[in-house]
Amino acid sequence: MRLPDGARSRALLIGTTSYRHLKRVEAARNNVEAMREALARDAGITGGDCLTLTDPDSLAEVGAAVERAAKEAEDLLLVYYSGHGLVDDEGMLHLTMTGTSDALLPWSGIPFRLLNKAVQYSRAAMKVVILDTCYSGIAIEPLLGDDLTGQLRIKGNFTLTSSPANSPSYAFEGLRHTAFTELLLDVLKEGVADAGELLTLNDIYKELLRRTHARGLPEPQKCGTHIAAESLALAPNRHEGPPRKVPAAMPEPPARQAVPAPAPSTEAVVTADEVRGVKFTAVQLAEGYDQDEVDAFLDRVVLALVEPPTGPQRLTADDVRSSMFTSTRLREGYEVKEVDAFLDRIEAEFERRQAVAARRP
Repeated sequence: MRLPDGARSRALLIGTTSYRHLKRVEAARNNVEAMREALARDAGITGGDCLTLTDPDSLAEVGAAVERAAKEAEDLLLVYYSGHGLVDDEGMLHLTMTGTSDALLPWSGIPFRLLNKAVQYSRAAMKVVILDTCYSGIAIEPLLGDDLTGQLRIKGNFTLTSSPANSPSYAFEGLRHTAFTELLLDVLKEGVADAGELLTLNDIYKELLRRTHARGLPEPQKCGTHIAAESLALAPNRHEGPPRKVPAAMPEPPARQAVPAPAPSTEAVVTADEVRGVKFTAVQLAEGYDQDEVDAFLDRVVLALVEPPTGPQRLTADDVRSSMFTSTRLREGYEVKEVDAFLDRIEAEFERRQAVAARRP
């Protein structure tokens, strides 16, 4: 787990406040500025490496900014958008600009599919998209046979949205930021009680879920690859719990009072036979994982699982967590969600084995 390399990362922050045909979103400009400050403070993405685009008025202007950030980013590419989100007659999400209108939506908005495609094709090791807009959950749903969820799960992609596909997002009058971005900024600034030294994308998402539930706000949505959610952090964890009240001369407790850690389960999460026999759905004309690469990795997993859990291990949970596969579309590949779910089980098994080995005298 690590923070981004700021010098090799790029961020593009887009916010639309003023509209000619839609209601003004006063907080969008403030959101962009606050996110810029947070990324400089927490992720080391500063100066010209963090591009801001406020009140864009043409798709070409947005496209040039997205392409520039995507081309320059090597480590992290982060794209954030705040403003209205509109859905066309085919159910496709469009981000809005100053001249966007319902009547001419396909011609006057930013098709999310187009923006996401540019992000996917970046050479950046990790790609993060954050959408603070109504109906933004559409961005991570399969629509009209085009598996957007698959698109967003390629290698190091992670998408975070402020609301489900059928829900608005909120900007309360008189508040400086929209509800979702306000909570996101708070999490980055305040940290998370049960997280480690760094806040991963999953840490941030789970804390946002907790805070939105407590306030009765729409539930944020996420879609991301196995590696992105766990290995990339966006900020140090600044959580400071209440000080422990321990007397200065408190004696060590007797050994008999010590409570041993619970023993790891003796039951395997997944076996070598299960790995040998697993069958994934083959997909084509939708994003999948390269079949040969997945099969080769699972062969390594089988060799590791046939060995005793108490001896030296050929693979570790970290090896599974960091596994990456080439994406496919024109040729058959394995269904991404099925592979990722199976990898989660394999990772859990190697974590169990590591715990078993650690308890040996």
